[in-house]
Parts: sequence; structure tokens; C-alpha cells
Amino acid sequence: MDIAKTISDWVDEHRQDMLDLLADLVAARTENPPGNESAAIDVLEDFLSRRGVASTRHEAEPGRANLLATIGEGGRGLLMAGHVDVVPAGDGWTRPPFAATYENGLVYGRGVSDNKGPTAAVVLAALCVKACFNLAGRLIVAGVADEERGSALGLEYLLEENLLNVDAAVIPDIGGDMMKIDVAEKGIMTVEIVSHGKQAHGSTPEKGVNAIWNLIAALNRIRERGVPTGRHPLLTPATHNLGQIAGGAAPNIVPGTASAILDIRFLPDQSCDEMLDYLQGILDETAQTLPGARFEKKLLLTLPPAQAPADSPLVGLIQDAVREIVGREAKPVGIGGTTVAKLLMLRGIPAVGFGVGGDHVAHMADEHIEVDELVGFAKVVALIAVRFLGVR
Repeated sequence: MDIAKTISDWVDEHRQDMLDLLADLVAARTENPPGNESAAIDVLEDFLSRRGVASTRHEAEPGRANLLATIGEGGRGLLMAGHVDVVPAGDGWTRPPFAATYENGLVYGRGVSDNKGPTAAVVLAALCVKACFNLAGRLIVAGVADEERGSALGLEYLLEENLLNVDAAVIPDIGGDMMKIDVAEKGIMTVEIVSHGKQAHGSTPEKGVNAIWNLIAALNRIRERGVPTGRHPLLTPATHNLGQIAGGAAPNIVPGTASAILDIRFLPDQSCDEMLDYLQGILDETAQTLPGARFEKKLLLTLPPAQAPADSPLVGLIQDAVREIVGREAKPVGIGGTTVAKLLMLRGIPAVGFGVGGDHVAHMADEHIEVDELVGFAKVVALIAVRFLGVR
């Protein structure tokens, strides 16, 4: 049997099923916040049930549902998990954001790229595998919640509840036009810097200590010096971003406190503690030059960096499938953002991000993706599943 041709012919014959599913998923309002992923999970559950595929629902909170469906039994398990929550529509749309609009080979709508389109393609791939092959292992397809807000109610919940017995995972959520395989992700830390001064009347600023001016001085030092950048073969250097700043009660009051929040992305050979110590050094140095200044820092959030071997068999298998189906060369890459692949990597499960669609359409007005690209992606991930799990 020519496995690739069998997959290609079946997916071409059933592509409309994928497009119908995608239209229903887009129409399910799952903006996060508040989420309401159950609306999309209802769609997936009904779609699979009508095609003879059983699934299970798992809710961390009411309305925040996840779905798991398994094709095959025994042997190794391969997870393909797409998220069904989306960011709010925002402004600037020229087409309705929550109705799939098909024009000139493209489909428009919130989530068609991130991540309902790839999810629909994975579902079609699973149906293809079920119809055409007797797998020697298990393909686990998941529709997960809460990815846009940290995944605590989604994949992280499924992992904590021990609901995923898998040996590897492909997460279809990085765009990249099927030419990128995410094997490394930076760590993330969010740090609040609080400047303490002394409140006074605005007419007598010499009697106070202006927390805002002192905070500005500290932030300027951080801006000038940056953070330790490090080096990595697949990742850009470590970065820092000043994302929020607040302080002051009124123009005629010398502010007694002010705060700023930094977002720092760091490399696998760096640590959160290293970055915190570095920031503390700058704050101490600044305080010594400003009479009455005092600073404190608070770590608000941290997520470690993670990486998978760039030369793993799973990466090679994906490269072969992409080459065979769409004639492209997929390369291992690192990203500064985070996908749910990181949650799996940190638990020792080989996981990569691999996706379809452009890099700059997610979260934008008039989000769109090429229909033929989704069809090709369904073929590729079906071939990946068959080659990874084998057939009896």
C-alpha cells in the first residue's frame, strides 16, 4: 500500500467535512476571557460521534471543557492537541469574526489560524487514519481549553489529572507554513519592581522622596544594560520588555510608591534566580545614588525554558512527511513564546510544535488561512501518525 497516496486521496475526498467543522468551530464563541470552550467542545463531540468516534469531556471548571478522542488501541501513544479558545476579536475586521468566510481560496474568521483551523485538520487526519489503517498504537486527539491564558484549565489540567498516557506529542500551534518544527522555547518570568519613596505636598517636593523619579532611574539603568543575553543555537538572545508602569495619586502629591512590570525571556542555560540576582544588583546600585530610595522586586510568574532534541526520530519523521506530501523542508527552530508543547517537555514527554499558516495572522483582524494549506496539513499529520505508530 502506498500510505501517502491513500491518505492524500481520502483527505481530498473528505475535505468539505473539515471545512464544515471549522465553520462550526468559528461560530462557537470561545473568546478567552471568559473562555466558554464547552461551546466548541460540543461541536467537536457531535462531529466525532456522528462518525463513530467516541470521546470524553473533562472540565476543570464549568464551561471550560476539554475533549479527548482516541483512534487505535495498545502500543505507543501519540498526542495531537489543538486549543479551542481564541483571543477576543478586537477592532478592524472587514468580515464577521465569528462566521467563517471563504474567499479566493482563503477562510477568514477568529481562530482559523490560531488554532481552530489546525485543530479541524488534525480531526480530519484522525478520521482518515481510522478509516484507512489499523494502527499499532494510539492516536490521541485533544481539543483543549485556556491556552491563550496559560493552560491551567486546559492541557495542564489534563496532565495533572493523569488523563494523558502518551509517548510523544505534536502540537499544531506555531504557524510556520509547515516549515518550522518548534523544539526549544525560552523561559518566561514576569517581575514587578516597586519603588518606595515618601509622600509629600506637591508644592514642597523637597520634603518627600519621589518614588516615580526613582523608579525611572532604575528602569533607565535596566534599559541601558539589558539582561544577560546568553547564547543558544536555535534561540535568539534573552530579552526584556517593560510592559506596565503605575504610580502617583494626583499631580499635586509627591508619590510615595510606583511600580513597573518587566517581561523577561531567558535561555535554557540561564535561570530565573540568575536574572533576579542581576536585577537586584541594579536596584541596589540605583538606591545607593538616590537619597531615600528603596526598591523591592516580586516574581509574579515564571515558566522554565524547555527543549527537545533537534535530531530526535520524531523531528526526522515530521521532516520526511512534509517533504513527501508538500515538498517543503521543515527545520528545527526555537521560539521566544510558549506553546503547550513546553508543558509536555518539562514532564519528560518528547513534544514539538508544528503548524500551518503564516506567522503574522494570529490575533490580528481578518485572521485567515489558505484552505489548501489546511488540507495539506491534514495529510501531513495523518502520515506522521501512521509512521510514528505503525500499522498492524
